[in-house]
Amino acid sequence: DSEEQRCLLAHELCGHLHETMHCPHGNHVVQKIISTMRRPESLQFIVDALTQQDSSVVEVAKHKYASRVVKHLLKVCPAAQVSEITENLLAAASTLACHMFGRFLVQHLLDCGTEEQKYRLLRTIEQNALRISQTCIGRSVLEILLTHTAIEDQDKAWMARACAQDSEVLLRLALGKLGHTIVLLMLEILEPRRDQRVSVSLAQHLDTLRASEFGRIVAQRLDVVGAEYP
Repeated sequence: DSEEQRCLLAHELCGHLHETMHCPHGNHVVQKIISTMRRPESLQFIVDALTQQDSSVVEVAKHKYASRVVKHLLKVCPAAQVSEITENLLAAASTLACHMFGRFLVQHLLDCGTEEQKYRLLRTIEQNALRISQTCIGRSVLEILLTHTAIEDQDKAWMARACAQDSEVLLRLALGKLGHTIVLLMLEILEPRRDQRVSVSLAQHLDTLRASEFGRIVAQRLDVVGAEYP
């Protein structure tokens, strides 16, 4: 089949794209269209459908099925073609990082975005790290960021410092199942830099930590840190 024939078939979805993307089966049809078109410009009608309304991209990014279409589109199209989609995602990054399905697009931008997009994404997460750290999904995203091999150590350090701004939030993290792993990462990142804000803050709550299943692990690490970086 020629590209023109494929375009004619695909354009039959015009006016029904949003409905199709949100369908458990229909989203696979749209993804198939994206993967079979040979020229990115043939996919412009999908890009246009997503960017017709300011809120459209973010709403789609939060949907279980439609978000997969956006991710596939970002993989295939040049950055310039999907720049409006990306801009919408970056503007809502702190919200999407706490969303069950939106987080996958945040992670995709981290892995596959341009250097500028990655920089802006990290700054947004850093500026909102305290709020993000207070949600279960947000904590999982922070853990990924703090362990991501493509992220510079300096950026991880800024992220860790941002999470340590509020001593009460820091203590809640240290006592939690997922949160305590983030605190351990924060210690691992900051202590070699002689930045003791996390250990100093938590040292005031050693009894509380030791009485907790997960806090106990953090307390043990604090003992080690105290010996390694007196």
